[in-house]
Amino acid sequence: MTRPYDRLKESPQTDVDIAQMAPDERILARQIQIRGTVGVTGTNSVGTFSGVHYLAGDEQAAARLFVEKNKKALSKIDFSRRDPVSTSVDREVYDWILHYLGERELEKYDTVVIERRSDGTVWCIGRRTFEETPMRRYTESGSGSARIDDGGLIGLYELCSELITESELRAKPMIAGDTREILDAFRQSPEFVCEPTVVDGELAVQKQEV
Repeated sequence: MTRPYDRLKESPQTDVDIAQMAPDERILARQIQIRGTVGVTGTNSVGTFSGVHYLAGDEQAAARLFVEKNKKALSKIDFSRRDPVSTSVDREVYDWILHYLGERELEKYDTVVIERRSDGTVWCIGRRTFEETPMRRYTESGSGSARIDDGGLIGLYELCSELITESELRAKPMIAGDTREILDAFRQSPEFVCEPTVVDGELAVQKQEV
């Protein structure tokens, strides 16, 4: 194995020469490189970014290093609009960049992903929806995603009765979308002590004493 490849196996890097790697090694090499993009206005464009090289499968660590090296440039971007980062990297890398910037905090569990945003909004998204159909993550109709506007997931849990059903969640004005994903988040997150159950054909969770 070449020295550049060995370095990338250790961790993502900002200063490796991919051209020195063997052909079979270069197949596994990836890069976070931000470029100017059609459709991004000048007011949402920034200066030069330091690129990051990494090996396939090391996206999370690469995103963390990218944020560390580019905090100043990233701080100038309005992530609520189409931006040069989102149009330059894969969706998974973009998610982790936002995570390490504090724009979004991701918690991934077996079948659900909890996404906490800096404005206090929380999304509970089925993991298959999150990973396989990213353009449908934030859909409030149909199945696969639910949004909580006020109080977040913890506030909602405390507001609910000891037996939390789909019907009770649907009646809450701060919730939109598929309430089953919220029940799944309660069941899988270590923040909550509860057990799954079924009530009149509906999914539910029963709070347990700590």
